[in-house]
Amino acid sequence: MMTQKKNDNNIPNYYLYGTVLTRYGLASLNHDMRRGNKTTLQKGYWNGKIHSFVGSSAIRWALRFYLQQQGYLVNRVWDEDEHINRLTSEDFDPEEFYDDDIFGFALLESAETEEEISTTKRKKKQTKASTLNQRTGALGMNMAVSLTPYDGAVKLGAKSGRDKDSTSLHFTEYHATRYQYYFGIDATHLRDFSRILPLIDGIMNLPKVGGSSNIFNYPFCPDSFVFQWTNNLPSYISYCFEYCEPKSKEARFTQEFIDEVECGQIDPSTLWIGGTIVKELHQLDNFDNSPFKQAHIYRNRNELAEALKAVIKRDLVLEESK
Repeated sequence: MMTQKKNDNNIPNYYLYGTVLTRYGLASLNHDMRRGNKTTLQKGYWNGKIHSFVGSSAIRWALRFYLQQQGYLVNRVWDEDEHINRLTSEDFDPEEFYDDDIFGFALLESAETEEEISTTKRKKKQTKASTLNQRTGALGMNMAVSLTPYDGAVKLGAKSGRDKDSTSLHFTEYHATRYQYYFGIDATHLRDFSRILPLIDGIMNLPKVGGSSNIFNYPFCPDSFVFQWTNNLPSYISYCFEYCEPKSKEARFTQEFIDEVECGQIDPSTLWIGGTIVKELHQLDNFDNSPFKQAHIYRNRNELAEALKAVIKRDLVLEESK
């Protein structure tokens, strides 16, 4: 097991940023409010058109559940039978629990007392000092947005059995698409630097992120991705994918992202590019003389993850615990 709990070696700040593109499939995830007998998707405007969204909290939940399934110690334990989180410790402890360290927490308790002022018959509120217990997580997560605009697709379902009522027929919105989401990890903010390693594994093996009814089994594991391992706080790799054609399953890099690399704004040596997008990348004009040649490019996603983790272990001076 790797461990590095404090920055005793004066390690510079390291950040892992990433934009992840999922596989193509039929998705009905992280539903919005139900409207009558219709289950709707979360939707909003993206580049001037209506797209479906998956909330960042749903992705964070899936990552926490992955850690729980892999046997890592988490404070908020998901009960699959009751569909609730059970808190192990109300005090929270980022030293002990992976999720308190990675995702953060906030517990604020305050009390107010009222003092009667007889001369004016007015009440003056006095606020006692608040008891604050909080931590900003090392992981920042943005919502996922569909690669293609939502086309209004709806699935019809019917209640089984002889007894029927107004809810016997129900409709579920779904979207045949891919999703992309953006995240950032402040590795040196972790109480235990080594916790970035299972977090990367979770992103590479992410289970479903929403829709507890299992109407659609849509995997959120990556088809393609761009990671950036860097000392620089700002990153310019967010939402760097787009579709090739309006109704196409194929994806490509946005021209904005390509320009940022080619002009030198993004240091290509900090980039880790993996998945099916590699084929598209090799088809860029003058690729052999492009700055992208300096990036770490792997068609095999698992090979990239292992190579990246090896570099992270080196940079964070992670050592095997005895």
